[in-house]
Amino acid sequence: MSSAELIALIAVLLFAVSILPGTLGILLMTSKIAAKDWGARLIYEKAMLGATAAGVLMVGAWILVATGGGGPSLFMMGATLVFLGVCIFGFLMHTKFLFQPVTNPLYMSVDEALQKFGPDEEVIGVIDDEGTAWAYVARLARRPHIVEQNEGKSPFMMTHCILAHSSMAFALEDKVARPDITITSALANNLVFYEKNTKCSIVQARNGSLNKGELPLRMMPTIAVSLKTWKAMYPGSKIWFRKKEWRDEFYLRLLARADVIDPKSPVMVYPLTHGLDERLPMKSMVTGIEIDGQSRVYTMEHSQQNPLIQDQFAGVDLLIAAGYDNDLIQVFDRTVDDKTLSFAADGENHFIDSQTSSKWNMQGVCVEGPMKGKNLKLVPHYNKMFWYVWGDYHPGTEIYDPNPAAVAA
Repeated sequence: MSSAELIALIAVLLFAVSILPGTLGILLMTSKIAAKDWGARLIYEKAMLGATAAGVLMVGAWILVATGGGGPSLFMMGATLVFLGVCIFGFLMHTKFLFQPVTNPLYMSVDEALQKFGPDEEVIGVIDDEGTAWAYVARLARRPHIVEQNEGKSPFMMTHCILAHSSMAFALEDKVARPDITITSALANNLVFYEKNTKCSIVQARNGSLNKGELPLRMMPTIAVSLKTWKAMYPGSKIWFRKKEWRDEFYLRLLARADVIDPKSPVMVYPLTHGLDERLPMKSMVTGIEIDGQSRVYTMEHSQQNPLIQDQFAGVDLLIAAGYDNDLIQVFDRTVDDKTLSFAADGENHFIDSQTSSKWNMQGVCVEGPMKGKNLKLVPHYNKMFWYVWGDYHPGTEIYDPNPAAVAA
């Protein structure tokens, strides 16, 4: 092997080691490394140094060939083709390019969205600290995973993970007020991203870094509903969309494989950490709540059987309210002015409190009676998340039991 061929071989190996671990497909094998702080730094920050060095080596190898007087060997040609192949594959499949967070979102009106996407399109709804409602087309959020909303006084980032069917908004404040985010991995079928300023890997389902004590994120009320339900609730709100890009035709189909998101399919992409919890069907959708390290889920069947679940969990009096044909699941703290209220349904999408006979809507706003104008506080929760992912991140999680005696016990 000549010096030029040896240098070319080193260049190819260095380039492959620098680029491939961060590409979709190879990431299936490197996900646990990419999800760690040091792994993300190595794969997504230091990779360009390795790639640049590999490029310099390859150019140097060809200079040796050109100055050696002879033509390039088959080995040199093959090594160069492999180098170019890794380069093209990396450009097409590297998560750094594939899943770039949206930092300058585009919005349209609800009526424009209905005309463009139809009434059954799923949107992710977020209520910010000012009470302003924002919605995001879930199907279009599958590729960037993260949309930053910096308008107004209550900025946040909306995160969406197709594998877990989980969405959550986090406040942009404190150390992540101006985040610099790279999507890095999916750990146990849930979104992981790396924040460069804090040098922390953040897991969506943990609401913060892998080391729970570091960089906790503040959750904001987030729901998943159809566009027609969203219009009924917030007709004057804005709907995020994005223009079609050249990657979409291939990538959206790849990421939206029916067997991954189909509730009836047992297919999962990444192995589970704690094994499958078989207490509920694998991909049943649950309302997941975590308070002070304790977690509990409420199934869609629970909400179908009782649209107003009144529960107490981790010292909080909860109301899990279902409306709009069970399309909407809201979680409220039912304590108002230091009084714990109890409720009964009153027609479609409204309920009455037993203490003052006031009427409340599904936004948690009192619209009639002595408490008119008061609000039930929304409790951030994971809305319609796949059970197998929730159970893996919350091993031994409680499952709501509608039997009053069991709850009391």
